[in-house]
Amino acid sequence: MQYDYKEKEVKINRREFLGFIGVLTAAIWSGLYAVTDVFVDRTKYIKMRTAGLYQDDEKQAARQSHKNKSLMNMYKSLNFSPTSPLAEELFHTHYIDRSVL
Repeated sequence: MQYDYKEKEVKINRREFLGFIGVLTAAIWSGLYAVTDVFVDRTKYIKMRTAGLYQDDEKQAARQSHKNKSLMNMYKSLNFSPTSPLAEELFHTHYIDRSVL
């Protein structure tokens, strides 16, 4: 029994193939390296911004809302307490733990 199938010739040799794959791999890795740099810089910026906000908070005289005179006067003028549902809806924020970036 004899087969008449003949494979097509390869248009690229082994050396050219390995060179092409090497260049392609280098391009992919350099792109990924640039992406990781963006995330590292972003994390560094967030940490610097957080430190700056904490420094600003330390300089404030009224850092606690239950001791803030202007906020207490506003509650009195609007006739509701800080724990009322309306106050919760208007002024209180939902916090997300961002200690792990």
